[in-house]
Amino acid sequence: MKVRLTRKHAERIDGIDLRGREPGDLLDLPPREARMIVAEQWAIPERRERQTRATTRRRAEDYPDCSDEIAS
Repeated sequence: MKVRLTRKHAERIDGIDLRGREPGDLLDLPPREARMIVAEQWAIPERRERQTRATTRRRAEDYPDCSDEIAS
């Protein structure tokens, strides 16, 4: 199950090794571990079909076809 890490205060949380991981990283975990860190609000479920970089801007003004709708 894929989850996105939202915060990190240790290298290991509930037995899950987070070394080298930062908030915003996508983790592919066994369902039990994923549900546990989501329940404890260390991560959120990832619902995107493909991975996007956490720094990618996604704003309406970035899409010229929508510019008329933004101005309205």
